[in-house]
Amino acid sequence: MVPGIDSMSHRPDRVIGLSRGDIVDGCAVVEMAGRDSIAATVLLAREGGLRQVLPTVACTATEYGDVAALPANVERLRRLLKPLGVEVLEPVVLGSPMWWRATVGRVNAVLSRLYGPWHICVGCHMYLHAVRAPLAWETGIIRQVGGERLQHKGRVKINQIRPAVEAYRNVLCDFGIGLELPLLELDDEEAILSLAGDWEEGEGQPGCVLSGNYRDLDGGVSYKEDRLLPYLDDYLVPVTTRILASLREGEKAGYDAIVRKVLAEREVG
Repeated sequence: MVPGIDSMSHRPDRVIGLSRGDIVDGCAVVEMAGRDSIAATVLLAREGGLRQVLPTVACTATEYGDVAALPANVERLRRLLKPLGVEVLEPVVLGSPMWWRATVGRVNAVLSRLYGPWHICVGCHMYLHAVRAPLAWETGIIRQVGGERLQHKGRVKINQIRPAVEAYRNVLCDFGIGLELPLLELDDEEAILSLAGDWEEGEGQPGCVLSGNYRDLDGGVSYKEDRLLPYLDDYLVPVTTRILASLREGEKAGYDAIVRKVLAEREVG
């Protein structure tokens, strides 16, 4: 595994050992996390939509626990895709904790006051999708596969509600990257197990220290869409778009400066 974004410069590195000549038509970047992203990839492969995949692990610096599960999950994916004739390339680890800190963590007090306390997981998932964009530009792989689902047996996951998912897709689309979510409308546990194997949701992956931060003590979720939508439209989408535009132009993204400018424009507006 090699870095996709250098921890000091936050610029995409050349992917060691991988060139554009290694990439075939029908290749997609796969978001390696837990069960659902693997199930989504298998579903695409069964439908004939994949010939090759590049597994990626994106870091936020909030992870803890079973990190060793991630390479094991890559091998699980390789076993599941081999009978389908899909090649699994060596995985890439990438991330920019300073990007995450500037856009999600550093301004938590401000964003919570403006938009509510449920912004953290939505901002984090936008980052997890967007941080893979420089890898797409480096390799020419313009397809990204994720495991988001709108339904989870009646549970709400704030980072996987429809307005948030549409925002992720729209931002990547603006930079020529397609975010494919084959499980988006699926809420069938047996169907997911048939794709990923005997694997309970949440198992076999690292945890996040902020997981469930938007839930009450009984596990319930109550969010206000009239505050979440302005968070997406007025803050998260423009911040992420400006960061990606800077990186695309080969510049060092000034994360804190971009955040300050977007928030200042909101106050003026």
